[in-house]
Amino acid sequence: MTLDKLDITWLILLTITMANALVAETAEPHLVITAIICFSIAYKGRRIIDNFMELAHANDTIKKLMRAYFYIFPALIFLTDAFSTQLAALTTL
Repeated sequence: MTLDKLDITWLILLTITMANALVAETAEPHLVITAIICFSIAYKGRRIIDNFMELAHANDTIKKLMRAYFYIFPALIFLTDAFSTQLAALTTL
């Protein structure tokens, strides 16, 4: 039995997801943990776009928009965690 590229990619994504779940359940909340998880979200998104959605050879505009989605949202998650106190103050009555 040989593993092809999609099988290996799937195993990598599964391993990263399980590691993220372990960290989320056991680690103390810290900005570094948030950064690591955000990077893994971006990495996993890129792998899914290129390998499973087969957008690696798609129209450049579509490919760039999809990749931007998986870069912008992890950045927003990180910024939300980094500035949570300030955001809470802005939304408090």
